[in-house]
Amino acid sequence: MSKLIKISVLTGLATAGLIALYEVSNLLLIYHYFTYQYYIAGVAVIALATGIILTDRYYKNKGELNPDAGKLDVLTGKELRVLELISQGRSNKEIAALNYVEMSTVKTHINNIYCKLGVKNRKDATAVYQKGPDAEKSTLSPPAII
Repeated sequence: MSKLIKISVLTGLATAGLIALYEVSNLLLIYHYFTYQYYIAGVAVIALATGIILTDRYYKNKGELNPDAGKLDVLTGKELRVLELISQGRSNKEIAALNYVEMSTVKTHINNIYCKLGVKNRKDATAVYQKGPDAEKSTLSPPAII
């Protein structure tokens, strides 16, 4: 919560600085040389740059808090579903039956999961899945409870 307050304060200070700069330009009669479109364009460019910087900082800090946070982002919906079933202790045959696919398809999904997560077995894949935040787990398919 403190980061949000810090960002809000910095944004407010930047806005106050821009307003002060505009007022100074009025005092120095600079506005006679530029039309208001240039001011609007300048404010838009500054707002765009601020948004890019804040977004970069947000995602950089998000990765520092949980190094495994972004790993689940690379998985497709089907792969997340298969990983969820693996973490529940389901066998390949059960996973195939629940997803209405062949065993070879399940094995392909599992191999893709292992490559994308950088793990070598079901136990390690389950550990990465359990560490990941709940927001990144698949919400596209219903839970695998039968």
